[in-house]
Amino acid sequence: MKPLAKLGAVILPLALLTACANTAEMEALKASVEAAQSTADSALVAARNAQATADTAQRSATDAELSAMNAQRAAERAQNAVDACCARIDRMFEKAMSK
Repeated sequence: MKPLAKLGAVILPLALLTACANTAEMEALKASVEAAQSTADSALVAARNAQATADTAQRSATDAELSAMNAQRAAERAQNAVDACCARIDRMFEKAMSK
């Protein structure tokens, strides 16, 4: 019985040390998981902010494209008016020269 008691006296502290080590490892693992979750949450917020910025840029680009198209149409109308005016002046000049 004495050898069994001595063996128990040796095994019990080893078992307790192992349990403490496992608890410490679990706490370290938990802290590591919480840090990873925090990093992932921060990355998600940054990604959402980037998406919002990209959406705003897309709207601005679309607005700029629409403005450019409107300017192009106005320039074409102005060119047509100039062409018509030049044609009218040419006709008037030719009419004056033929007299």
